[in-house]
Amino acid sequence: AMPKKKDNVLSRTALDQFLKCPRCFYVERRLGIKPPSMPPITLGVAADALLKLEFDRVRATGETHPLWEREGLAVRAFAHADFERWRGNFKGVRAQRGGFEIHGAIDDLWINQDSGELHVVDYKSTSKQGTPDIDSGFGLHYKRQAEVYQWLLREEGHRVSDVAYFLYVNASKTTPFYGSDQVGRMCFETTLIPYRGDAGWVPAAIDAAIACHGGAEIPPATEGCEMCTYIGKRVGAGAGLRPSS
Repeated sequence: AMPKKKDNVLSRTALDQFLKCPRCFYVERRLGIKPPSMPPITLGVAADALLKLEFDRVRATGETHPLWEREGLAVRAFAHADFERWRGNFKGVRAQRGGFEIHGAIDDLWINQDSGELHVVDYKSTSKQGTPDIDSGFGLHYKRQAEVYQWLLREEGHRVSDVAYFLYVNASKTTPFYGSDQVGRMCFETTLIPYRGDAGWVPAAIDAAIACHGGAEIPPATEGCEMCTYIGKRVGAGAGLRPSS
């Protein structure tokens, strides 16, 4: 029998998984076979929490922030009755499509004081040489992430700018760690990356994911997918994976 799970929910993460590998999406979301868990990235979670506190402070007062002044942005932190729901991992911004509930949890929203439009803001933390960018590595996934949020917010009836912002904090590996008080401090440089998104692809991608989820056949392995390659080498392509009726 199929696992007892809520099948009519499609998270932003699940949609991205479908775009990367329909087979992995189907195996996890339809068959309920979860991949091995990864170690939690607790330092990244801590940086995220501190950035949320930083901008919540000015959200409460309506003040400007030195980062916006540095970047020459006429924005403020957006305050709304639904804001905490939008940020909640298992709540998020929500929309209905094809009998499914689509949802995704945002990091932040800034409102443009000139246009009144909302900017999706995503926090990213790293520690690497050079200036962070969104044109390599996981950049494509980050861009898609922002575009899904833009689509979801518009579905909830909000005016959303095509311009999203990635707020990157990059930890230095060379600054002194301990001060005279023996409290350890990691220093971060902040890079704000604007990205002009186009969410036009999102509805068709959702429809394709829903169709995949409802299919009777497991999709073929995806070229270059590490999990498909691993399973194929371990048990043979498709062995032991059969959808239940």
